[in-house]
Amino acid sequence: MEGAALREGRERVKTHLIDPLVQKGMQRKQGWTVDHEVAFLDRLQNYLAYMTADNLKGLAETVERMAAGKQKDRWPKELTIRNCARNLQSPPMGMSRLVRSYIQSGAGVAARDGGYLVELFDYLKKWGAPPNSFSLEEIMGEAAANRERRARVKAGRGTQREQLWFDGYMRRRRLCLELLDAKKEAAA
Repeated sequence: MEGAALREGRERVKTHLIDPLVQKGMQRKQGWTVDHEVAFLDRLQNYLAYMTADNLKGLAETVERMAAGKQKDRWPKELTIRNCARNLQSPPMGMSRLVRSYIQSGAGVAARDGGYLVELFDYLKKWGAPPNSFSLEEIMGEAAANRERRARVKAGRGTQREQLWFDGYMRRRRLCLELLDAKKEAAA
């Protein structure tokens, strides 16, 4: 997110999350300087700029209930707010270095060859960490179910909702394959 979209998103965060909480009495944490609080709020505005106004209002309610300090009037940890935000609305398709590097690694190649590349990508985006052996089994099981679902849609037996799911799945697949191709071209 950049340019006008980022400016609009930052303003949404200020209008629907930060300002209402400050008006209700949310204060900087004990020991924080004004500069520390300004930097904290700036990072929140940048990170949460993707969220809709309604989801930001919901996040404001959650943050209010999670307030820290004896009087429950201090900002909770930044990571806590970000995790709550992700539960309300997933960030856009842009990806972290972890997702990019993991997909471009041998694990990504194995996932492509094994037919679970998109499911691995979705897992990495959701959890922000590589899968363990148990999670990998779940990913492969989900891939098998998704193969059947894709076959139904390709055969014209899918609902309109399944068609939308299929389109999103194929977009994510193209993105993953582009990442693998970019890695291959960089190595050449």
